[in-house]
Formats: sequence, C-alpha cells, structure tokens
Amino acid sequence: MSLINIGNFHTFVCGISQSGKSYFTHRAMLEINAPVIYFNIQGEKVPRGFITVYSGRIEPDQLLEMIADGAKINLVFTDARRGYDHIAGYILNLLMDAGYDDSRPIYLCLDECHLLKGYSLEIAKYVATAGLKKGLRLICITQRPALCDKTLYTQAFEHYIFFLSEAEAQYMKNKGIDYGFCKGEWDKMGEHSYCYYNGYELQGRPAL
Repeated sequence: MSLINIGNFHTFVCGISQSGKSYFTHRAMLEINAPVIYFNIQGEKVPRGFITVYSGRIEPDQLLEMIADGAKINLVFTDARRGYDHIAGYILNLLMDAGYDDSRPIYLCLDECHLLKGYSLEIAKYVATAGLKKGLRLICITQRPALCDKTLYTQAFEHYIFFLSEAEAQYMKNKGIDYGFCKGEWDKMGEHSYCYYNGYELQGRPAL
C-alpha cells in the first residue's frame, strides 16, 4: 500500500518538528509515479531520487522540461524570506498555465505552508480551489496548522496528522477531527506514529 493514496485530490501533512512528518513525506513523494516539485524552504535533506534545483537559478523552460520527463525536483530556496513570496507564487502560476490535466498530474509539495503569504499564498489558494482540473495536486506540510490558511487544509481530502500539541487543536476542530482520539493513538502507538483522516474515517497508524 502506498504511503499517500494516489487520486485527484489534495493532501495535508502536519505535525510538530521531529514528529516524523518530513521522513514520511519524502518517502511518499518517491513512491508517486508522477513528477514532483518539493518546495524546500528549510533546506531539508532529501533522499536520493530528487534533482536539486536552486531557486535563484530557475529557468522556466528547463523546469517544464524536467517536469515533462517525470523528474522529482528538490527546489531549494536560496533566499527563504523572499522565495515563498515571489518564486513559489511564480512557479505555481506557471504550472497552472502549463497545459496539464488530471490525467497527467504534477504533485506540488509545499513545505512549511503556514509561511506562505502575499502573492504566493493567493496563488496557492487558487491552486487549492481550481488546480485539480489542471493536474496540480498539492501536498501541504506544516508544523503549525493553526497558522495555516484555512483554504489549504479545508480543500485537502486526505490528512496525515503526526503529533500536535493541543494549541493546534483548532485546525482539527475545523476539519471535524477529534483531537482526543488522535492524542490517544499517538500515546498508544508511540513516537512517529500518526493519524489518517479522509473525511469518513479516522484511524491511528504506527510509525514507518
């Protein structure tokens, strides 16, 4: 079974730092049989299988060629403060007009999505609400879902929830997820365990 289910929907992954969410997501992205762009704002170390591209050296035509070849791109932001504000929005907008559709999807993994603001946030919300028919599937990752724009997690169908403090419970309440149940599952199954929610079922899953 794939770590992340493959379908025409967006995905949300959250959990505190060191909870296991990054390791989980990196492995899941490698399993996906489709091109991936990992918006790596923190300079996270990624496993083999990704091609590293630096945000200050992006050539749009070359990026589109790599995507057409099915590449998994580790997009490292050389200026994280400005990167998400300008470059992330530019790339997302470029891909919305690239001529893809739901039969040829691209997975866009937005790390620390709670840091999106301004232009990049507006385009990310546009992708969240209108991107599926254009083949753009978001995987949003955050350690602070309470600070994340509601559009990004309310438009996500599947949620993979690693350990969160009770301070983040408002996100879960907004999605109808029982924090108490999740806390019980994390305590029972231990470090790096997580809960899966798809709007119909909520279940605990052990660490990888």
